Order: sequence, then structure tokens, then C-alpha cells
Amino acid sequence: MTGNSPNDEPEDLISVAKLMKILEEEPEPVDDEDATLGTAPLPTITRMPEGIEVQERRLGHAVGQWVLQVRCDCGRRWFELHPVRTADCPRCGALVLVDIEPG
Repeated sequence: MTGNSPNDEPEDLISVAKLMKILEEEPEPVDDEDATLGTAPLPTITRMPEGIEVQERRLGHAVGQWVLQVRCDCGRRWFELHPVRTADCPRCGALVLVDIEPG
């Protein structure tokens, strides 16, 4: 580049003559239709390999929920459907900080 003005054109990294020389040196593509990606015929499956059994079943749908069991120091246990940081113990009335143990 000759300057920093926005009208200056950037210089080419590869000259056109060099690019044409590279393209001329490449081998010609094979004209065989089967050699082209995606046009070769797929092999037919005549039998399954030994030891593989295929079973078809109806696919259903289920909804899951995590249930959090909370235990106070007084021994009372109860369940929460959503993760909570604090809760009131139903037995002793204490405000408890819920610490989730790794499973």
C-alpha cells in the first residue's frame, strides 16, 4: 500500500499471473460419473450383520421433574419441586439454609 487514505486499493497477495500458472498445473478432473461425490450407487443391504437385532417400537413422550428432599437439623423432612436457597421448617419453624449435597 502506498498510503493510509480510504481510496487506496489494497495490493494483491497473489499475482494473477502466478494464480493462472497454478491453475494450469492442476490435473484435469476425471469425467467419470461414478467418481463424482454423491452420484455413485449406494450398496444394497441384503442381510443384517450377525449379533444385531432390530426392534421397532412406538415412541412416546414423558415429562420429568426433579424432586428436592430437604431435611432440617431437627429431623423433619419435606420435598420441594423447585430448587430453593432457604425454607421454613414445618416442625420447628426455623429458617433453614438449603445446602444441596453432590450426588
